[in-house]
Amino acid sequence: MPVRKISRCHPDFIDIIYKLAATYCLDITEYIVQFGCDDVDSFAGGIHKVTLTGLQNGQKIKRPILIKWHPDAKSRATFREAYRREIIYYRNIVPKLLEIQRAFKNIEGLKMKFPNCIFTSAEYDKEAIALQGIYENGFRFRNRFHPMDFTHAVLVMKDLGKLHALSFALAKKYPVEYEEISAMCSKDVQYSVAGPVPNSMKGFYDASVAVVQDSNIKRKLKELGPHILTVLHKCTLADSFSTICHGDCWTNNIAYKYQGDRPFEVLFTDSQLTRIASPVTDISYFLYMSTDKRFLDNHYSRILNVYYGTLTAVLRQCNLDVNEIYPPSVFQKHLKEYSVLGLIEALVSMMIITAQSEEALKMTEMKYEFCDEKLREDEHSDSSLFIDRVNGVVSDFFERGYSLDAILNK
Repeated sequence: MPVRKISRCHPDFIDIIYKLAATYCLDITEYIVQFGCDDVDSFAGGIHKVTLTGLQNGQKIKRPILIKWHPDAKSRATFREAYRREIIYYRNIVPKLLEIQRAFKNIEGLKMKFPNCIFTSAEYDKEAIALQGIYENGFRFRNRFHPMDFTHAVLVMKDLGKLHALSFALAKKYPVEYEEISAMCSKDVQYSVAGPVPNSMKGFYDASVAVVQDSNIKRKLKELGPHILTVLHKCTLADSFSTICHGDCWTNNIAYKYQGDRPFEVLFTDSQLTRIASPVTDISYFLYMSTDKRFLDNHYSRILNVYYGTLTAVLRQCNLDVNEIYPPSVFQKHLKEYSVLGLIEALVSMMIITAQSEEALKMTEMKYEFCDEKLREDEHSDSSLFIDRVNGVVSDFFERGYSLDAILNK
């Protein structure tokens, strides 16, 4: 995302800066604020890189911090529930998952790491989140135009396995606390109600369907079109095999740490869509939003084995049996029924995630209805990357015999 330095800050933002300084007992001498991040697109906006300089116990230090806060009222209203959900994630969910890891003394390779959240504000119209330690601890984001490879994807699938296993363990070992968290997340941020598909969502979905090359599949996807919001809603309803899910696990929300050119650690960011749902909603979302047909053809089965093996190992550390918690038969059933969430999300978002930064930002505004401009069905349909990614996702889904309407008909 293009970065620009901000010379004048909103008074509420300055207030956040000084509250952060107070947490560090830092006497500020200077702060530098940049809007955006230079190594990742922030489609939803509101990302600020802040460097605090000041004196702490007489010593001059610098503190780089990421602050998530929207400067305009319309954006704050649009993303209010997303901010509040992420605040729940850092205030209520992460501490319990870390407690689970400590209680069962999970070995290092099975521990999940989380961003260090140092400040949250849920005050109305002043919602904000501040994170520290991502860049200075060596994590960096990956270019979304670089094809996903097995080495990076393995780390993601392992951490999804850890996240879901810790959630299962929390539900079994601390049912009261889990029910409290479930109640906080019972209403999905995006798809809390079924109903007519918004024009913004419909336009992007239709544009993707328009470039599908298989005429029979295209017909089926067109027939599904009026019902995609209902399908997404039903996919986010919890049942006895649901877990805490990230909800937005794709390339731009995943940071990696490297030894040379090889990634060895991963960190999930932007947990604003955290939900209680089938683990497969996270899996299919990541695979269909972040990989292509070549990857899926070569690695799909292996990557699922990595996920399920990690899930099994973490549950074993927590004295739980995967065959009782999330049996292979249920996992396979969920893959067939809930992978439709990843498919629909990819068809709705593919035009955005294959566009260059400025176009992507403009289309994101259209998606969230910040402006009245309507997407033309044929707009950008000549992009080879867009066409290839759409057809790759669609082909993979149907080749595996996954269901478009199993969830719809429940």
